[in-house]
Amino acid sequence: MALFVLNSDITIGDFRFSGVNEVIIKRSIHSISDTALIKIPSIARIIRNGKAESENVLTGSLFNEGDKVTIKLGYNGVLQTEFKGFVKRRNLDMPLEVECEGYGWLMKRNRAQGFYLGCTLRDLLDIAVSDLDGGEAINVVCPDEINFSKVSLETNSGVDVLNKIAKYTDGALSCFFIKPDTLWCGRVLTQYANGIDPFNGIGGNIDIYIRPGFNALSDTSLLVHSRELNPVLVIYSKKQSNGTRLKQSSNSVKGYVRVRNKLLNQVKDAHSLKILANEKSLKESYTGYEGYITGFLQPYVQPGNSVTISDNQFPERNGTYLVESTEVHFGIKGARRKVELGPKFGFVKDN
Repeated sequence: MALFVLNSDITIGDFRFSGVNEVIIKRSIHSISDTALIKIPSIARIIRNGKAESENVLTGSLFNEGDKVTIKLGYNGVLQTEFKGFVKRRNLDMPLEVECEGYGWLMKRNRAQGFYLGCTLRDLLDIAVSDLDGGEAINVVCPDEINFSKVSLETNSGVDVLNKIAKYTDGALSCFFIKPDTLWCGRVLTQYANGIDPFNGIGGNIDIYIRPGFNALSDTSLLVHSRELNPVLVIYSKKQSNGTRLKQSSNSVKGYVRVRNKLLNQVKDAHSLKILANEKSLKESYTGYEGYITGFLQPYVQPGNSVTISDNQFPERNGTYLVESTEVHFGIKGARRKVELGPKFGFVKDN
């Protein structure tokens, strides 16, 4: 019988820890705020050049807001990078709690100003990640061309710019860090519903298999989400300068039972309105699951991955699903990874 020994390698600023009380890491395709909570002893002894210093130190005094953080976890010395980001704040309780945030932390500190009569989604994303602290850089992946008009930025942070994008598009787009320093923004379900990976393998780990009772716990909290229960027709429109309305309706879902009307005046053209309407309709009318399946650190799963479920006890669950979020718990009590599943791969193509 194979023996699995938990290992961690955590760096905060100039200090490195090989042990930890507890780590909790949360990531989601619905948020740019990757978070990590690290609990470590409040008193530590520093080792330099292989020798322990004579006096103990208060661990909290070693760190500062903005210090870089890297968390690697795994078994038997084989570690995966689960989180990269920055110290957000410290709670000097016992044990010491260090709250960390991913690269979205940088976007709360920069500033964007200006008025744009016309611009693209990519233009706004580039503005959102410009002029970051410490010369840091965030890569942007934006597969969709969506045009906006009359966009006003008045001393907004990068996060405020992303909030404006969400408001302008009725939340139809997904924007998240697919890698620690790579911001992905665009339509997810338009391709996923038709059996195409919208991330083009950027997030890695494209062949992930989960078997409840084998590499995941048998007890799950999955609930069926069926598009037949709540199909939606989405109608987006905008006021034009001549007083008329430009209107586009979704056609990605058939047999709708309710209608969503929304005025999107910052969206510039009919093409942009159309693709946003179809994406929004699919987000509210997908076939798949809601809820979590709990596994171990392996297989390594991150938001944006697809996982294939093979469940002999409940074969109706079998299929490939989008990972919407993950929550990793690691510490002296063991390690678990909660994986939130969403739409089924190819759910429009298969119907």
